[in-house]
Amino acid sequence: MTEEFVNKAAWLRARREPVVVDDAPNAELVQHEIRIKVAYTAINPRDAKLQVFDDSSVKLPAILGLEVTGMVVETKCPNFSVGDTVLASLDALTDSKYGGFQKYTIAQMGHIAKVSDDANLLKIVTSPVALFTTVYYFTEELHLDLPDLNNLEPEPTKGTLLIYSGSSATGTAAIQLAVQAGYKVVTTSSPRNADFVQSLGAHVVIERTSDEYVASALKAQGPYIAVYDNFGTVDTGSIIAEAIGKGTIITLVQYDLPSKFSDVVVKFQATPNRHLSPAAKKFLIEDYFPLITKPGSTVFTFQPGQLLGGLDQVQAGLNEQLKGVSAKKLIIAPNQE
Repeated sequence: MTEEFVNKAAWLRARREPVVVDDAPNAELVQHEIRIKVAYTAINPRDAKLQVFDDSSVKLPAILGLEVTGMVVETKCPNFSVGDTVLASLDALTDSKYGGFQKYTIAQMGHIAKVSDDANLLKIVTSPVALFTTVYYFTEELHLDLPDLNNLEPEPTKGTLLIYSGSSATGTAAIQLAVQAGYKVVTTSSPRNADFVQSLGAHVVIERTSDEYVASALKAQGPYIAVYDNFGTVDTGSIIAEAIGKGTIITLVQYDLPSKFSDVVVKFQATPNRHLSPAAKKFLIEDYFPLITKPGSTVFTFQPGQLLGGLDQVQAGLNEQLKGVSAKKLIIAPNQE
């Protein structure tokens, strides 16, 4: 164990209780792991829900936080060296040593990308979970092409894709990847976020003014080669089902539709089973992340982030996230005192 890294974390010790900032161990690295001194970690909706809802997939006490940027301080992974600047999507749901709400965390090979030393780590920390998730769903569930990096502005000739909720982190990523891959994108947004979603390249943005209007407008834009619900509730699923009549909805969050939509199938894949193919890993980790995180790059628009402060602000961030955060992510700097 590396004793020189004095670690602290925001611990979730009981459901519906505030997190507590306290000492945290530095677990031994195993093969294909790195230790990261965390610069920034983003709060995701899942973090806030895990604090207040019973979920047997996470054992307490736990350290949440699913994505980070920072510097490698110890490595047992041949692809990374001490001093490398990285971003990572973390497996915080399986073990507290992988949580992002701590000064030093551990990340696993296949979920880490090296970025340039002068990358804006605050700006790019909103992207790891969204892009790892989206690339998985595109390649394994939706059966879509990934972009050709030699032609990122193709004509939308491959068919129409419905992406429900375009201003979320995964929606932001999905719109841009789909447009860059040559699909026509139809999406939804609140009126407040419609301009932002349009700026991502979506071809049609339907403002959510009423369920009936959205269902009718979505139906008029069909048929769709694939349907991606990255909001994931019975209500959103019902709107989509009303619009498509029959077919398959790929969702980020599991739900069951009312029985009247018997011709619509909802498919969901739990996080532990989301594995990228070798080709998808190469695209994202070796090619896409280094390209979009390069200072001055305009290839990808990152979801905006709002820096709250150090570990003592984790609970405030979780509270705000639970109330509802739109078109941005709340950011923590664990090593900020």
